[in-house]
Amino acid sequence: MGKPTIGMMTISYGGLIRDGKIDLPGIVRHCAEMGIGGIDISETSLGSPHGDIDATVEALKETGIIVASSHTGVDLVTRGAAAKTKREQELRVIFEKLAKVNCRAVMMGSPANDLSPAEWRREYGIGLAETVPIAEDYGLTVTFESRGGGMGLFVGSANDCLEVFESANEPRLRSTFDVGNFRYMGEDWDAAYDVLADTISHVHLKDVVPKGKSFQMVPLGEGEVDNAPTIRKLAARGYTGCMAIESGGRGTDIEDALACVAFAKRALASD
Repeated sequence: MGKPTIGMMTISYGGLIRDGKIDLPGIVRHCAEMGIGGIDISETSLGSPHGDIDATVEALKETGIIVASSHTGVDLVTRGAAAKTKREQELRVIFEKLAKVNCRAVMMGSPANDLSPAEWRREYGIGLAETVPIAEDYGLTVTFESRGGGMGLFVGSANDCLEVFESANEPRLRSTFDVGNFRYMGEDWDAAYDVLADTISHVHLKDVVPKGKSFQMVPLGEGEVDNAPTIRKLAARGYTGCMAIESGGRGTDIEDALACVAFAKRALASD
């Protein structure tokens, strides 16, 4: 039986990116040096000064790293013919860019647009369902995740996610399971996994500690969120997709990434 692929979210290198000390191709090569197989990127980074697409493609070919997923967002909740046409135009521009790096999945967000949480979940599900066939034209699977912070009031629990799935009524729609985001909303992440397991096609591993009224990320194993049970459950279930690490908070970006990868490898070895 295969095992999950350990990956890294490129936003884990945010400090180095801001300081001009690393670019997207450099992140790809560093991930390869750590012995992991995938990355999760921000769509807006492609084509940016630190995300030259041709250089990134070359680094991916050189290392064998895959782009497991990208996150992006458009207005998915406004209905009407004009909004739908505008949305499809925006999506096709985004998806064409992601196809250049052979991205496998796209995690879609949407603004709230003054809707109530229940109204938003209904319209968000409809919008996600409309996105699925467009994404398939570019070889992309559409996912969404539970959120923390302000958007956690709209989709912050496993039950919220189920409402979105029900509204979408689209079997090809999948979820990205973010372990740490459930902690933001006071949810039991292990129980949430059991509820959403059949829907998961991508995973974010994240650990956090309280900071003021919010939370601060820390390397895996150093905070309040034990990611190891989720990793072991994924492996036991035969999940062979990517578990992308979202790290940061304690040392340098490189130190935190190395600590997180070591944790994930230990958890997989003990399954």
